[in-house]
Amino acid sequence: MVASSRSLRLLCALVAPVSMLVATAAHAQSYRDVNPVPPPAPARPVAPPVPPEPVSDSQQVAIEALRGLIFEAPGTQAEERPKGGIVAKDLPLLDDAFLAGFVADLGKPLTLGRLAEIRKSVVQRYRDAGLPLVDVYAPEQDVTDGVVRIVVANYRLGAVVPRGNRYFSSDLLMREMPLTKGDPIREADVSSGLALLNANPYRTVDVVYAPGTEENTTDVVLQTQDRFPLRVTAGYDNAGVPQLGRDRFFAGIDYGNLFGLDQQIAYQVTVSNDFFSGNPDIEGRENRPRFVAHAMSYSAPLPWLDRIELFGVYAQSTPRLPDSYGQTGISAQLSFRYDWRLAPLGTWQQQVQFGYDFKRSNNDLEFGGFQVFNSNTHIHQFVVNYEISRTDARGQGRANAMVVLSPGRLDGDNQDAAFDAARHGATPRYAYLQLSGQRDVTFGAGFSVSARGTLQWTPDTLLPSEELGLGGDSSVRGYEPYVVQGDRGWNVQTELRVPAWIFGSSGIGLQPFVFVDAGHVWSRIDQPAEPTNGSLVSVGAGFRFQAGRYVNVRGTYGFPLRAPVPNGSKAPLGMIFVVLGS
Repeated sequence: MVASSRSLRLLCALVAPVSMLVATAAHAQSYRDVNPVPPPAPARPVAPPVPPEPVSDSQQVAIEALRGLIFEAPGTQAEERPKGGIVAKDLPLLDDAFLAGFVADLGKPLTLGRLAEIRKSVVQRYRDAGLPLVDVYAPEQDVTDGVVRIVVANYRLGAVVPRGNRYFSSDLLMREMPLTKGDPIREADVSSGLALLNANPYRTVDVVYAPGTEENTTDVVLQTQDRFPLRVTAGYDNAGVPQLGRDRFFAGIDYGNLFGLDQQIAYQVTVSNDFFSGNPDIEGRENRPRFVAHAMSYSAPLPWLDRIELFGVYAQSTPRLPDSYGQTGISAQLSFRYDWRLAPLGTWQQQVQFGYDFKRSNNDLEFGGFQVFNSNTHIHQFVVNYEISRTDARGQGRANAMVVLSPGRLDGDNQDAAFDAARHGATPRYAYLQLSGQRDVTFGAGFSVSARGTLQWTPDTLLPSEELGLGGDSSVRGYEPYVVQGDRGWNVQTELRVPAWIFGSSGIGLQPFVFVDAGHVWSRIDQPAEPTNGSLVSVGAGFRFQAGRYVNVRGTYGFPLRAPVPNGSKAPLGMIFVVLGS
């Protein structure tokens, strides 16, 4: 049983990074490419399927002719002969429309099987209302008058009890579960609390219900598995743009409980491979690496369960070009986000994110370009992002709608002339809409399918950092990163994952998959030295390998079905990502 549980957790961990791609939609492209690698997402233990309740087919007659049904809360009394034969007292969920469903039973024999069905209907009524902890029973009683009393006990919270936590305080865990002693235990509140508690990658929290010390109360036990919230990582990938070096190395550090307040902070440095190997001399060119980026992130939960985030990046790009192109590209970004967690919408978790981005750049090198400009552009833009997500028996679903607005002309480098010099027709006043979504579905025998898509539309001409870029691991695999870009466009990634190979209880697993990716982008106006539009389609295969939390490897090999530009290459391309962590 232990080995089976470990295997289920490992299988979830193998595919968890894919779902994180949509979650980063609100982050700008340049930050996304070098942001600190998060610790492996915790996989909540997967419970075995609940066996179906035995269906009573008992035809034993309890009452020869049913004259009335009385639904009551514990300790209350109802009329013995209710008007219409059916009544519910102090139970607002059991309204007249619901009770009318039992009118047809009056005057007929009531079997034990039918009584069980009535009780089950009441339980389902409470579950549909988000109140899963209810006990419906017929107490011992005299039914010679043909009237049956049914007691409906809706359990209330006794206490929230953390268990198993070692590195996160009990007060912190209780504070993030939005339940109040004596109130009904709503499934939506529990789900919201679990989402917040499991947002920290250094712990996994599950809820177990236990009898409370007082009558009709239930304790909510926060069964916690955590670890020391510090991780040091190092890794390699070949996902860089060709001008700055495809081969990149990175190292970072992440701490997940700053000041004991559940705050998370991370830093990562990413460099091109010539940081270690050096470069041959080029006249007028310093021997410096082609690419160095420093990225950081910070997030903190607020007492009212919302969250704030800060993240940023500083990147220096020095392409190995002749002296006439001897300038160094500098890009920087600092962003703020406020995450406002909304009340669940049925079984869906939802939140609204408000944010602001400041970006400074004098080049387009990070997005596959060749230009270093003589002046800077400053971006001041405001972001509103709505996210909705759900986990069900078949898998996970997530959708985002993001609106980005830039008023323009907020400082000397946030002007028309600077933007037009960086890209023809671009202005600092713009807006765009980006829609994205993902759905993961699990089938039998270990097979699963994942599909995610992005759609971007704007009436304006955008700078490269705001365009939709295609090519690379996060969009259309099998092509170089940012091989085509456009103001508007769409992108779809699909995967069919075959059964994972789990190697006993060692924490080692391998998940193979095949993929089909596609996308199309176009620009609002013709651009010099840029294709007006571009379409990409690829097929390929890949794998994800994990050895505990210490080693994560992802590899893909894609075959382009269309050339990115007329007469362009359709040579296959492989990419690999390796992360080693403590």
